[in-house]
Amino acid sequence: MAKIHELRFELFDHPPYSPDLAPSDFFLFPKLKVALGGQRFSSNEEAITFVNSYFAEKDGKYYLDGAGEMGVSL
Repeated sequence: MAKIHELRFELFDHPPYSPDLAPSDFFLFPKLKVALGGQRFSSNEEAITFVNSYFAEKDGKYYLDGAGEMGVSL
């Protein structure tokens, strides 16, 4: 601490959570990662098509259940 004060650094309190992480980081992306496991794509377009169709196949209940998992009430 003495060195920090000597160098005149200003200390900031950090929030107890990271504002860079969205709830989707904990629900949507891990499940997408599982679906992508073992897949090989020959182009970016092929990968984009896969991801778009993955989410298009999900019904509204999928997203509502996921929001519930995250503690969000809709």
